[in-house]
Amino acid sequence: MRLHFLVEGPSEKDFLDAWLPRFLPPGHSFKVYPHRGKGRLPNNPAAVPDPRWQGLLDQLPAKLRAWSKVFDSATDRVIVLVDLDTEDCHTLKGQLVDLLDLCDPQLTVKFRLAIEELEAFYLSDRQAIRQAFPRAKLYKLDSYIQDSICGTWELFQSVIGADIDDKRAWARAMAPVLSTDWAANPSVSFQHFCRAILLLAGEPVERF
Repeated sequence: MRLHFLVEGPSEKDFLDAWLPRFLPPGHSFKVYPHRGKGRLPNNPAAVPDPRWQGLLDQLPAKLRAWSKVFDSATDRVIVLVDLDTEDCHTLKGQLVDLLDLCDPQLTVKFRLAIEELEAFYLSDRQAIRQAFPRAKLYKLDSYIQDSICGTWELFQSVIGADIDDKRAWARAMAPVLSTDWAANPSVSFQHFCRAILLLAGEPVERF
C-alpha cells in the first residue's frame, strides 16, 4: 500500500520520515507532504484555492479532488494529520468529514488530530524523551494530563530545557526513539493515529 500523509509543516514531515520506517510493516511505502501551517478550511471548498494561502486546510479540498483523479484507489491511501490547537475536537473532525463528502474523492481518506499539537505525541513517552534529551526535567510532567490543552509545545520546550523552539530539531531527536508500541501509549490521539495507519495499510490491527 502507498500511504500519503498531509501535514502542517516541516517538523511533522521530519518526524514521520524517520519514525514511519520503524513503525510500518514491510511492503508499504509512504510520502509526507508538508504545508505552511494549519490554515483554514475555505468557505467554498469547490473553489480554486487562493495561492496566497498555503496552509494544510487551505489547500485540502483542492488536493483531495486532484488526488482522486490521479491516484489508484486500490493502492493509495491518504491520512490527514492536523493539530487540534484550541479548537473543539468533535467540531473540527465533523468539519473535515463534511468536507470529504463535498469533495467526493474516490480515495480512502482518514483524518487524525494531534491533541493539542504534535508535541503531545512526544510527551506520551518519557523514556524516549530521556533518550533524546538526557538532561530533560521529567518531573515537570508530574501534573501533565495527557492530550490536554495546556500549551503542549511550550511544555515540551520547558521539559527538555531548550532555549529556543526548534521544532524540527525536536522531531529529528524524538523520531528515532519514540516507541512504536502504540497500544501501550497513554496518548489516545497517538493511538488513533497509529491505528489509522495500520488500517489503511491493510494490516490486521488485532496482531499489534
